[in-house]
Amino acid sequence: MVVLAASITTRSGKPLLSRQFKELTKDRVLELLSNFQSLVTNLSSEHTFVEGEHVRYVYRPFDDYYIILITNRQSNIIEDLSTLNLLSQTVNNCLSSYDENEIYDSAFEILTAFDEVVIMGYKENLSSTQVSTYLSMESHEERIQEIIERNKEFEATEDRKRRAKEIAKREQERRMGIPSMDFAMPSNKFMGSNDPNVANAYNSYYSHASPAAQQSYLKSQKLGDQPVEDLSSQDSLPRRSDGSSGMKLGGARSKRAATPVRRSSSLPSTKPENEEDSFTNNGILILIKEIVNAQIARDGAISSSELKGVLELRINDKSLGHATLTLGEDVNVKDRNMQFRTHPNIDKNAFLSNRSIGLRSNDKVFPANDQTLGVLRWRKVGANDDKTLIPLECSTWVSPSQEGEGMFEVTVEFEINQDYNKGLKNLLFTVPILTENVFISPDNNDCNASLAGADEEVGIAIKVDSVEPGQPAVFSFIVEAGYEDALFPLNINFAHVEQNSSSLTGVSVATVLDSQTEDQLPYDLITSLRAEEYTVV
Repeated sequence: MVVLAASITTRSGKPLLSRQFKELTKDRVLELLSNFQSLVTNLSSEHTFVEGEHVRYVYRPFDDYYIILITNRQSNIIEDLSTLNLLSQTVNNCLSSYDENEIYDSAFEILTAFDEVVIMGYKENLSSTQVSTYLSMESHEERIQEIIERNKEFEATEDRKRRAKEIAKREQERRMGIPSMDFAMPSNKFMGSNDPNVANAYNSYYSHASPAAQQSYLKSQKLGDQPVEDLSSQDSLPRRSDGSSGMKLGGARSKRAATPVRRSSSLPSTKPENEEDSFTNNGILILIKEIVNAQIARDGAISSSELKGVLELRINDKSLGHATLTLGEDVNVKDRNMQFRTHPNIDKNAFLSNRSIGLRSNDKVFPANDQTLGVLRWRKVGANDDKTLIPLECSTWVSPSQEGEGMFEVTVEFEINQDYNKGLKNLLFTVPILTENVFISPDNNDCNASLAGADEEVGIAIKVDSVEPGQPAVFSFIVEAGYEDALFPLNINFAHVEQNSSSLTGVSVATVLDSQTEDQLPYDLITSLRAEEYTVV
């Protein structure tokens, strides 16, 4: 048999789509379909095929449409009917309802199915299931190409971010009067040689350069001999005349110090691991660690929040290796929002049925090497404006300062979430800019906030010793910046470590039993919470 074309038309004769398997022009196909309509109209009864002067039409009506095979008159009618039946099945698989718009929308899939069934005019020995399988198969080359395209887009995005940061940094330095770092390096590096003839050549060149180039060159000569101030400790911060700590403002904008602040490697750390290590392991030490990520709008609205937790065991006595933990009754282990995951060696069925965490085999024991072993993990994502995963609420106010042009006064208000009811220590607010012109306002500081240091990669750090539940806190600082958005995102870092307490999500341990003797075992419980990416944007 030779199939010339496969088409779908309406009962009124309107062609919807057609696939030619031989060299037929569009006009010729439309002419053949028009002849088919006139032949079908003149038939007095239903048939499965009709012959014209040069071709045979094998067709099948479905709903308000015809699916038509156009073949030569010498084609085997039995094979033609088999091919038509297979094409009908593939069309049914591609359509959920017989609607003209849906046929247009699924035209590519239908024509692709036709190509799988008929190749060069001859039917392939396939079933409808095989056709569906071939259509749903993924292309390895296509998948590789998609990965390459995604990588290119990611690299382009990262490059744009990097260039945007560079442009913002240069703009900030220009507004602050700080020369470009390309000219702010020591003079011996600038010259590239100690030869006086080279220095004379540079001096001769810049003597005929533009005024801006001359000024930049002279500043680079001065900066190469100036000592760099270290802001890594609180003692290095100059004192203002009113007694508050800060980086001294230099009066007129053109006279302010332009010495770039070098990187400091001693910014305070808020990770709770050191505090956890200070607790003594009396046999079984249970660590419940949670990390919270959040993005908060400047007005205090919650844009996104996420919490990740892990329950770890530390056992230093072999006789306690058969321990089985039972979580508190408030823990719903079947809560899909919590996304609990147990270690592969933990009995998952026992965990889901009675909240117990124990080994799958009673013959095995937990290692007693006093090393942490993660046995349970969980993750929860909060919805917009959901404060259940936000231990610290925060909002900011930014306004131009009266200290001078380019100066902003930033007021930060923060408070412990009423659902958390625990204090936080060593809060660290990091502003992503680097300038010497910054100080804490003494008139609006009820939380003893102080400048903790500066880092050229992170920015300026402001430390708050602690904040307690039910005690709203506020502090203000005045800082020089090119524009308001340069002060954000404001990063917040904090940590909390407590003994014998439940976590932020309510995960706690009720009892620890020996799986063989059912005796209660003594244990110590430590919960910790720290911020990872907690930002105000």
